[in-house]
Amino acid sequence: MELYKNKIDNVIIGEFYKIDNIINEDCDLYDIETGELIFCFKKNIIEKDIYNIDAKLIKHASGLTYNRGAATGTVNAKGLRKGMEKWSKKPEIPCDKEGNPLPEGHKKHSSYFKYEDGRISKRMRSNSVASQSVGGFDKSPQYPCRLTYWTKEHLEAYKSIFPLCQDISDKYFSYCPDKWLHQHEKYKNCPEDLVIPETNFSTLTINMDFRTAAHRDKGDAKCGLTAFTIKKCGEYKGGELCFPEYHIGLNIEEGDLLLFNPHEPHCNNPLVGKGRMSFVLYLREKMDQCST
Repeated sequence: MELYKNKIDNVIIGEFYKIDNIINEDCDLYDIETGELIFCFKKNIIEKDIYNIDAKLIKHASGLTYNRGAATGTVNAKGLRKGMEKWSKKPEIPCDKEGNPLPEGHKKHSSYFKYEDGRISKRMRSNSVASQSVGGFDKSPQYPCRLTYWTKEHLEAYKSIFPLCQDISDKYFSYCPDKWLHQHEKYKNCPEDLVIPETNFSTLTINMDFRTAAHRDKGDAKCGLTAFTIKKCGEYKGGELCFPEYHIGLNIEEGDLLLFNPHEPHCNNPLVGKGRMSFVLYLREKMDQCST
């Protein structure tokens, strides 16, 4: 199925949305005005046994992180305390740098916070979620180009995801060759030790039961597409990946593949239950600027 649609709404980044129009079949969506591909969705094209990855990688994906920004929604005390319930001095309230509580109705996605003992955090944080990235990262103000620390310390576990990544890259080329080739021009100029070999990707983000608010993936390459699939690790309902400006959601299950423009706002429907592990495969925009 091919769809050609105009944007219906201008969504608010950091807000949660629920989309009832759910697609559960092969579908390509194009924007009528620009002609650009928004997503290419294929059902049941990845063999189930290729999802068998090292248990260390699954465990790592369940760890909490606090730097996902707008994707975690408006920062709040409950989100800051997640995972710290047993700490003797937990975050109490989100605040500004001087310790003043953020006003009611604020829309900040990250903030400083005040501990129960009155201390003020030294760094800003967003709500805690189970989301971890592995593979290569380009240069940031704090860090040089690098493999993530976990990746360097668990190379064999990291390599267990390569067959899935390579299969997805091959299918990406089959369904969207023009986008793949544009992305590959950047990929082939990246340091070999910072990319996933024999693919078009440098990095993999793994989310566990993470319902995202509307967000754009800022670090992904602008010249190509991001790939997405699901590994079922439990029983759950909902969590469909949605493109709220087009009022479309996708029921992505294990074996399905989504190729999409990560710079279009996207989010998830409410999720009930546990065990929805998502794999997001992409090439970092500035990875080709890393020295070899």
